[in-house]
Amino acid sequence: MTFIGKGAIIEPGAQIFKDCIIGKNSIVGANAVLRPFTVIGHHSIFGTLSCSEGHCIIGSYTTVHAQCHITKGVTIGDNCFIAPFFIATNTPDITDGQHGSSPTFSPKIKKTIIQYNVRIGANVRMIPGLTIGHHSIIDQDTFLTHDVPPHSHIRGSSPNIGRDHIGRL
Repeated sequence: MTFIGKGAIIEPGAQIFKDCIIGKNSIVGANAVLRPFTVIGHHSIFGTLSCSEGHCIIGSYTTVHAQCHITKGVTIGDNCFIAPFFIATNTPDITDGQHGSSPTFSPKIKKTIIQYNVRIGANVRMIPGLTIGHHSIIDQDTFLTHDVPPHSHIRGSSPNIGRDHIGRL
């Protein structure tokens, strides 16, 4: 059964599938899609045209901006900001067959985690199975291929981790 908390706003065209939970005073943007077992915390925003593929957890006081794709099984912590066009993935496996998967093959799902107090700029993508540590900043136009330790600042198109940002946020 789906639960929508007190004061939550579901904008026109949003599709919310069964067994989703939307916390109090949260907003689900126009034409957003929440597939089964998506959980959104309190006072959060899930933006216009964004999609959660289900079995996802999105924390409280978190913004997932417009046109983001959160693949099945991704966890996003509390007090995060994710700018438009973010893509989180959960498997590197693409096979022959309908819809990218063979009926005789089960892809390996990797756990993708964004910890609390993370800021992610526009047009960021990450490979499956990564963790972005708490209090990290990821600049726009970044392709993440490695875990990000807590308190890191990752600059777009750079494999190097920037200076420590403790206390910045």
